[in-house]
Amino acid sequence: MANERHTDFRNFETDSSTRQSAHPYTKYVPFRQALSTTAATLLTAGPGEIATNWVTNPRVEAALATVDGFTATGSAISRSTAQASLGSASLLNNPDNSAAGEGFYWESPIIPRSVDTQFISVQCEHRGASAASAVKLEIRDAAGTSVLGTSGSSNLATSWTRVTATYAVAPNTAAAAYRLYVTTQTDHNISFYVDKIMFEVRDDTTAVSTYVDGDSGINFRWLGTANASSSIKRPALTIIKGIKVTNESTTSGDILYLAFDCTATSSTGIPILPKIATSSEGVFETSHPLHFTDKVSIIAAQNTPTVSGVIWGE
Repeated sequence: MANERHTDFRNFETDSSTRQSAHPYTKYVPFRQALSTTAATLLTAGPGEIATNWVTNPRVEAALATVDGFTATGSAISRSTAQASLGSASLLNNPDNSAAGEGFYWESPIIPRSVDTQFISVQCEHRGASAASAVKLEIRDAAGTSVLGTSGSSNLATSWTRVTATYAVAPNTAAAAYRLYVTTQTDHNISFYVDKIMFEVRDDTTAVSTYVDGDSGINFRWLGTANASSSIKRPALTIIKGIKVTNESTTSGDILYLAFDCTATSSTGIPILPKIATSSEGVFETSHPLHFTDKVSIIAAQNTPTVSGVIWGE
């Protein structure tokens, strides 16, 4: 692509489409932090990681009489609040100590045929009741007889350990379900806990996403009942449409400088004076929709004043 020239100035600006202009704000990013005389970035716009989790009770938070969705294999399984990597519960596995491969599995919905490669990725965290022996995470076929992907052996320990596995479904493979297994690597009777269980199907990458469930924070949501449905991580804020900033300092001279799509300095930033006389001082809030697509930067003229507020966008 040729380098831009000054005569191409009409391309330097981005005009909002009618859809974007009329689109309500659907995302927000709250902030509160101490600043310094080095510029800080309050937000970098961009979609971030987009992901899904098909496991409907991934942290075993739903207090069910039986552990719906998970099937024991050579092991007794139950919901336990004795250990949790996230939340208040996990899946307790008590192996029968009769053979290797004891634990549980979760079976996916049918993955339809596709003309493109589809990438299955699975993950979980495990913790042993004692620091001995090992488990493995596997992707298997719907019959549970063929191992398609594995984490390999992972030692149990008295701290949480993340394990992952992937499998590429070849183009035009017949529609089928697949299973996520967590089982003992060898014959043992060491009880172990499993938490943050995730099964995802992607068509763009073999990378394993960051763990997702509907309670993970902003832009995460359940697609149905909490802890009883699949969940998503939707795109993050990509267009900065509005902002409210409060300079919480009451010290004269603690001026803040706010900038959009460039690094804040005393010459590029919008000055926000400290709160001195009235509560209405020290606040900057936009009244007309913005359209910035890079970042929000801020810097303090002196000291370490605290700034708080929210960035709105879509």
